[in-house]
Amino acid sequence: MHHRWKVAILLLTIISLMGGCFGKKEALEPLQPSKIKVLYQDEEAFYRDYGKYFHMKYPQIEVEVISEIQVLKNLGKTISAEDWDAEKKKLLENSGADVLRMYGETFQSFAKDGKLYELEEVIRQDDYDMKGFLPGLIDRIKSLGNGKLYGLAPFVDRQVLYYNAALFKEHQIEPPKNNMTWQEVLDLSARFANIGSGENKVHGYYEWVGSLRYFLFEIADTSGLRLFDPKGEKVLLNTEGWKRAIKQTTDAMRSKTVFFHPEGQIHTQKSYFRNDQAAMMISNANTAQELRNSKKDWGVVTAPIDPAMDSSSIEFGYIYAVAADSANKRAAWEFVKFVNGPEMAQARSRALWDGLPSRNGYLKDIKGRSTDPFYVPKIRTENNIQRDARIPFKFFVLFDKPLRVELDAVVANEKTVDEAAAALEEKAQELLMKVREAANKDKAK
Repeated sequence: MHHRWKVAILLLTIISLMGGCFGKKEALEPLQPSKIKVLYQDEEAFYRDYGKYFHMKYPQIEVEVISEIQVLKNLGKTISAEDWDAEKKKLLENSGADVLRMYGETFQSFAKDGKLYELEEVIRQDDYDMKGFLPGLIDRIKSLGNGKLYGLAPFVDRQVLYYNAALFKEHQIEPPKNNMTWQEVLDLSARFANIGSGENKVHGYYEWVGSLRYFLFEIADTSGLRLFDPKGEKVLLNTEGWKRAIKQTTDAMRSKTVFFHPEGQIHTQKSYFRNDQAAMMISNANTAQELRNSKKDWGVVTAPIDPAMDSSSIEFGYIYAVAADSANKRAAWEFVKFVNGPEMAQARSRALWDGLPSRNGYLKDIKGRSTDPFYVPKIRTENNIQRDARIPFKFFVLFDKPLRVELDAVVANEKTVDEAAAALEEKAQELLMKVREAANKDKAK
């Protein structure tokens, strides 16, 4: 009798375990022959970048490319960044694409609105390699999805400090090094103050974007300053941190330590660095692509850091995601998985136009120069200042004028830094409310 009870308990246990196994629902069903729609620049670019490789590995998946070029055709030849973003968002929403390719701000907005498929469960199901990504990258993407993972990015970008090694050698000035502060970079720039004149003038630090806002925000972002409160409703410019950034910016303007690219010369951007008229500038991986085949003697180090911070911002190329309403989620996920996989990281590791591979170990040097300045700094979880989906892009464009007025007043000693910071916060708050009101009216139409 006792033996029968043991057998009965054993059978019940087995049945229970079997029930658990059969009852377990997979995140996605196994792959079947299917067709997916992918949003991409155009069909030619798609097959050049990914399509031919994907077809070789997944012949059972047919891909229809939805061309983003149609956005340009709809808008005509001259478009604003705001119009482009609005039309691109419409295309993303109405295309019926299974795979969506978007920048961080749009990705953040789509994730918030429930338009993207959450990936973590299927990643676990497929045992997909996530350890190969840059440390901190996945947390950064999750921060755009309110803690959930809705997409993956095959490329990232980061600002670094480029320097003209030949100019430093010629004038016997010690070149920049990794982990310098902004003040150290500006002090180094000042050592070029009396070198050359007129058209032969050599500038120490060159702000090739030519924007005061951009330069101020670079300094502020280094220190992790926030321009808005967590809800994106209140401007936070009248703080000690921002006052330090404003002072550093206006001191550099007054002493001409920073050379701003002249307005109206967009077609010659970066030319001062290329023509040996500037010793240093901050830029991204695209500049390395431009310089790698030149005869110029150049070097690269990390962008300036704040010793109190242990991380710095990155920017994404495109983030790839699966549409929440896709009827072909398995095939769409296979494409996202493939684009972000080690094979494609290896295949596209030498082309820097899209940024740097987000997986470690595939791009160790650029023409003999270490890629450590791009890869080593820890990735900050927060957005950088000008990458905020909560804030209409028009705010940043319109903020240029009041910012220049207030900074010029400080440079001319007509206002103190404290007065300028208070005025800027008030003007920025008023501007944010007006831009938001206009955006809400447009949505209501």
